[in-house]
Amino acid sequence: MATVIAGLLWLPVRLWEERDGPVQVAVVEAGLNAVIWGFFFFVLVRVGKPRPAEAERAAAWATTETALRRGAPPADEAGRAAVADNLPAVRRGALFGAAGGVLLLGPLIVLAIRAGWEVAAVGFGIVLVAILAVAVRTGRRERRLRAALTPVRGS
Repeated sequence: MATVIAGLLWLPVRLWEERDGPVQVAVVEAGLNAVIWGFFFFVLVRVGKPRPAEAERAAAWATTETALRRGAPPADEAGRAAVADNLPAVRRGALFGAAGGVLLLGPLIVLAIRAGWEVAAVGFGIVLVAILAVAVRTGRRERRLRAALTPVRGS
C-alpha cells in the first residue's frame, strides 16, 4: 500500500515535469519513485516504535509474527488467542499485497518495456517476484499456523 500511495503522489509531479514528453515515461518514472519511496516508508513504519495507546496491539502482532516465523503457536492461552485473532489480517495482508503488487507493477513493467526502459522493467519484475514470494510464504505459514491452532475433534 505504501508504494501505491507514493505512486499516486508522484504521478502528478512526473506528469507536470514531463508535460512535453511521452506520458509513458512520466508514468514509469512515477512508478520508480513509488517503489523507492514506498520501500522507505515501509521500513520507517516497521522500525518505528508504537505509541503507548497501541502497545497492546503491537504486542499481539509481535506474538503473531513470532508464531509465523517459528511455524508453531505460542504455548500460553493468551498468546494463542492473540495469534488466532490476527490470522485473518495476516491472510488479507498477503492477498492484498500480492494483488496490489500485480496490479501496480504488472502494468508498470509493460509501460517500461514500451517506453524503452528495460532496466526499469527488470527492476519492477524483481520487486514483483519478491512481493509474490513473501505473499506465498506468508500464506503458507498462515495456513500451517491456523491448522496448528484448530483443535482436533473426535478420535
